[in-house]
Amino acid sequence: MSASTQSTATLPETQQFPGNCTLEMALKTIVDVYHRYSIREGQLDLLNFNDFRTLLTEQAPTFLQACGRNKREYLRKLFEETDLNKDSELTFEEFTIVLAKLTDDSFLSHLMEGEGGHQLQQMHSPAGAVG
Repeated sequence: MSASTQSTATLPETQQFPGNCTLEMALKTIVDVYHRYSIREGQLDLLNFNDFRTLLTEQAPTFLQACGRNKREYLRKLFEETDLNKDSELTFEEFTIVLAKLTDDSFLSHLMEGEGGHQLQQMHSPAGAVG
């Protein structure tokens, strides 16, 4: 093969599109994890509290630890707050609210460690949760 026909530049594999985007992969993982846990008990494609607790305990232990709360009480309040239709089960849409709240609580916990952070952390925690 002559030098004029050889390719001199190749793109790294991580830049291939579509389907290889970080956000797309993260969203696919979230959907897959939700479905893996939502079929364990109760209605197919819904999370009851036991499934919810198991999912977060197994799949997000660092986030739960970072929230720095009584884990059992925090999970119960988080579940109750995000069960919008009060049927004691979470749809995928309700679960996405859980992810946002858990991420926000974890971020705030790290941000607020120290000076006066406890008061601000309480303002952003699930209703009635204690720190």
